[in-house]
Amino acid sequence: MTNMTKQPRSIGRGILMNAGLACLLAGLVAANAAEEKAAKGKNIDVSKLPPAAAKKVDFKKEIKPIFDKSCSDCHEGSTPSGGFRVDKREAALKGGEHGVAIIPGKSEKSPLIHYVVRLVKDLEMPPDGSGDPLTKEQVGLLRAWIDQGAKWE
Repeated sequence: MTNMTKQPRSIGRGILMNAGLACLLAGLVAANAAEEKAAKGKNIDVSKLPPAAAKKVDFKKEIKPIFDKSCSDCHEGSTPSGGFRVDKREAALKGGEHGVAIIPGKSEKSPLIHYVVRLVKDLEMPPDGSGDPLTKEQVGLLRAWIDQGAKWE
């Protein structure tokens, strides 16, 4: 009788161990995928980034017009391109299919800046044929806005 009660526990432990290993493996695969996405930005030559504007930036007067002119056609609404939205702060900070794009306080590390400066192959924003590239002044405003916390006020 004692032997019979031990066997189901042993089988149960084996199942739990296998489930635990499966979860660990899934976690490692997900971590590897995240690292691969992040690796796209590792070879960015930040010396090519225009400097951040040396002033306090007003979102409504300076950033929203940039988004409206260069980003909103593709990155607003219920089905934004790449899953990335610029019409709501929470959505913009969440990012899209390519991960987080805005890192408040760190414009140099924010992929959005890398994309609009056209430093990431195949992720140049706006894409060719979809609008004019941002000017150095516009990028400088975006950088300053992100460095100042990317506030939507």
